[in-house]
Amino acid sequence: MRVNARLDEAHARKLDELCQRTGGSRTEVLRAAIDRYYAQEAAEPRRAADILRQNAFIGCGDTEAELARDYKQRLTESLTNKTDDHR
Repeated sequence: MRVNARLDEAHARKLDELCQRTGGSRTEVLRAAIDRYYAQEAAEPRRAADILRQNAFIGCGDTEAELARDYKQRLTESLTNKTDDHR
């Protein structure tokens, strides 16, 4: 299969640099990139929690210790203040 793709300058520069570093042609570098991406995605179905953990979305917040206990009250107060401001 023949593929025609448009790359912006930054990606074209990266592709050329990879070709230079590896000594491979553009075709070889693109094939290797597809193989790696495919292996990464096909390895096993990823759960949402794993994706979030991998991207540092879980456990990265910093707040008061009481927030877990008081969040409903704080949310109610915040929403009340917002609606009061618009009256």
